[in-house]
Parts: sequence; structure tokens; C-alpha cells
Amino acid sequence: MRNLLPRIGRMAFLVIIGVCLIIYIGVGIVYLQQGPKQKNLQEQINKTAVIVQKPLPDMKKLQAEYEAVQQALAPMSIPEVLEVIVDIAEKNGIDVDPSSGRFHIPPPPGPQAKKIGEGTYQILSIGGIKAQGDYESVMAFISDLDSGKTLETMLLRRVELNQIEIKFGEEETARRAEFRAVIAAVRDMMAANGLSQIPHPIDYEGGVATNDMSAFPDITTTAAEKGYTGSDTPKSGYVLYEHDRILADNTTTFETESYIDQTVTQYYYTCEADGTVRQFDGPDLTTATEYFGSEEYEVETVAILSVDLYSKPAQG
Repeated sequence: MRNLLPRIGRMAFLVIIGVCLIIYIGVGIVYLQQGPKQKNLQEQINKTAVIVQKPLPDMKKLQAEYEAVQQALAPMSIPEVLEVIVDIAEKNGIDVDPSSGRFHIPPPPGPQAKKIGEGTYQILSIGGIKAQGDYESVMAFISDLDSGKTLETMLLRRVELNQIEIKFGEEETARRAEFRAVIAAVRDMMAANGLSQIPHPIDYEGGVATNDMSAFPDITTTAAEKGYTGSDTPKSGYVLYEHDRILADNTTTFETESYIDQTVTQYYYTCEADGTVRQFDGPDLTTATEYFGSEEYEVETVAILSVDLYSKPAQG
């Protein structure tokens, strides 16, 4: 018995130490596990503190924004909506004159009620809107509708784009054809004579245009200035009709050739030193109208659109 009691005491001491050690290790593990959670909690507290420190929105501003939303959702009559869409098209460069055939809105059906979330809205669907014009104007019109720039509650539902060739009337076709012929003749004349610059052109700065192709674009440059060394008398100038071209391989001779098939043109022209040709309806540039465009046809973009306009039903 005397030997048993000390042994029991020693065992009890060891058990107590073991229990304490287990508790200590357990507490350490719990502490280590709490570290990331405490860090995450602190980050959340910091974020919340930033939000709390921000001043509350001004009630007047909130009220103004609320009223703006309500105003945007205010019902509009069909004629009012169509008028706004026409204004958007015209503002972006679309020809909205009915006689041009470049803009058209089919009469839409009445608005339909639709429940979205907790609210009920009226949706006015307009399909088959046609807008035709140059690419930039058509895309600006589409962008306005799609972005809600003018009508905030309008949604672009569908768009189809095509390109078409526009033919001109007889008079415009003739004008453009003559313009192209003069441009090509100047280019050919410069190439045939090895010119990068026309020495004495009838240019815009001179204030006078001409339709005499036997004196256009340069009637001033002498035969000697053109490099002629023979004993004959070739005509002066670099002209388009009956031009005396000095032969490069034998400067004592020349050939008469025409780069255009008419002496007098219907329209009047100037030419810059680099060969740029401009077309007018008369010789006096202070009063003459300048024409632009020499293409045989123009390409226009045609868009067919469908849009939905959302509004809140009027409270009865």
C-alpha cells in the first residue's frame, strides 16, 4: 500500500499535465483558426466604415432624380412619339421629306400593357422604321435611339442594314460625266508630259474659270519652257485639246494630240498646280456655284429599325 500511493500520485500528476497540455494545444489551434476570420471581419468593418462615413444623398437631389425617372416614363401619344423620332432623324442628317423616300415610319398599333417585376408598363412597339442616307448619318440616328440619348425609355429591338447604289438624273449624270472626263484628261496630260506640277495653271486663286479646253489648264508656258529646241512654232501651254507635246527623245520635234474630245465644255473649270480640278457653273468665281462629286453613282445606307418605348400607365 505504501508503494502504491506514490505511484498513483505520480500517475495523477502526469494525467493532470497531459490534460493541461491538451487544453493548451486546443486553445492554440482555435486561436490560429480565428486569425483569418478576424482579418476578414476587420476588412468588412473597414469597408463598412468607409460607406458609413460617406454623406447621405441630398434629399432634393434624390427627389429630382425620382421626378426625372417619372417624367421619362410619362405616357406619350403616338403622334408625339413619331414626331420625336422624326426630329432625331432630321437632327442627325437624314432627309425626312416624304418626297425623298429616305425616311418612313409605318403607323404603329396602340401600346400594350406588360407586367415586369412588381410594376406594369405600357410598351409601344414601332417596327419597319426606314432611314436612308450616308453611312455616318444613319449610324448617328441608330446610336441616338439605341443609347436613349433623346428618349431614355426607348429600346432598339432590331436593326437591319443594307447598302444601295443611287443613280442620278439625266442632267446630274451629264455634269458628273463631264467632270470625270476633265479630271482624267488633266491626269493623262500630266503623265504624257512627265509633269508632277503644272507650271502656270488656271487656278482658283486667279478668280476665273474657263470652259475652253484648248487653253486649259495652262496656256502660258512657252514652247521653250516645255523644252522645245527646234525651229518650228509649237503652241504654248499644257492644254487638253490640240496640245503640242514636245517629244522627250527628240526635243526638236513635237506631236499634236488631244486628251479630251471637245474644245468647249458646258461647265467651267480651274486646276491647281498638282492637277486638282474644280468645277463651276460660270467663269466668275466670285458669283459662280461650285459643284462637287464626280462619281458615276453614290452608295447610301438603308436601315430598317424596330423599337419599343416603355412608359408607366397614367394613374386613374
